[in-house]
Amino acid sequence: MELFRMIKKDARAALRFCGGRAVASVMIVFLAYLAVNLTEAVLLFVFSGAESLYSDFYSLAESSPEVLAITAGAAVVYLLIMPALSLGHAKLHLAFAEGKDESISVLFDMFSSFKKFVGSAIFAVSCAIRYLVTFIAAILPGAAFLYFAYSYIEAANRTLEILKIAACCVAIAIMILCTGLWLIFIQRWSLAPYYFAEGKGIQKSFGLSAKATKGMNTRIISFKFSFIWWAVPSIFILPLLWSVPYYFLANAIYSKYLMERYERFLAETPEISIPEEPVEPEEEPEATPDP
Repeated sequence: MELFRMIKKDARAALRFCGGRAVASVMIVFLAYLAVNLTEAVLLFVFSGAESLYSDFYSLAESSPEVLAITAGAAVVYLLIMPALSLGHAKLHLAFAEGKDESISVLFDMFSSFKKFVGSAIFAVSCAIRYLVTFIAAILPGAAFLYFAYSYIEAANRTLEILKIAACCVAIAIMILCTGLWLIFIQRWSLAPYYFAEGKGIQKSFGLSAKATKGMNTRIISFKFSFIWWAVPSIFILPLLWSVPYYFLANAIYSKYLMERYERFLAETPEISIPEEPVEPEEEPEATPDP
C-alpha cells in the first residue's frame, strides 16, 4: 500500500538523525531484560547447582525452596523495571515520529516520579490481563472441541480412529483460526502505550486506542507483518541493529498517523446539541375584583 511505503520512507529518513539514539534505546531495553534473566539464572545455578540447567521449575521448587523466592523476586524486578523502560521507549520513538530532537533521557521518563513509575507497572498488568483474557476466550472453543474429540471418541475400530483424528485436526484448525482472529482483535490496543506515554490515564489510553484503531485492525497487523522479511537477515547482529529500530520507529509513525487521524475526525464531527425545551411562562392569577 502507498501509505505503508510512505511511513517506511519517513522512518528511514528519521533514522538518519536519530539512528544512534534509537539503537541505544533498543540496546538499553534489551540489556535490562537480559540482566534480569541472567541474574535469575545465576542465582538458580548457585542454589540448585547443575540441576537448574535441565530440570523444570516444579522439580526445582520441590528440591530447593529458594527457587520460589528467586523466581518471584525476578518477576517483581521485571515488573518494576521493564514496563517503565518499554513505555519510555514508546515515548522516545513517538517524539522521533513527531520530528522532535529528544535526548535518550526520555527513555527513563517513567522513573521521574513515583506516580509514573507505579502507573507504568499497573498499565503493564492491565495490558497483560486484557491480552490473556481475550486469548483464553479465543482458544476456548477449539480447546473444548479438542478435549471432547480426544476424550469421548473411542478408537474402537478404524472408522472411529479416522473420525477421532479428523475431529482433532478440525479442533486444531479452529484454534489456529481463532488465534489469528485474536491477533487482529488485540490491535485495537496497539496505540495504548503511546497514549499512556503522552500522559493519558490507563483506562482512557485503552479507550482512545480502541476508538482510533476502529476499522483499522487488519491494516495494522498487515503493516506489522510486512516487516517479516527482515526476520531472516536479523539473525546477524548488524542487520538486527538496523531492523529493530526501523521497526519500532515505523510503528511509532504509523501510530502517530492514526492518533492524528482520530483527532481530525473529532474536530470535523459537529457536536450534536440537544435543543432545550421551551419554558412556558407561568400564568398570572386573575385579579379578584374588590367588593
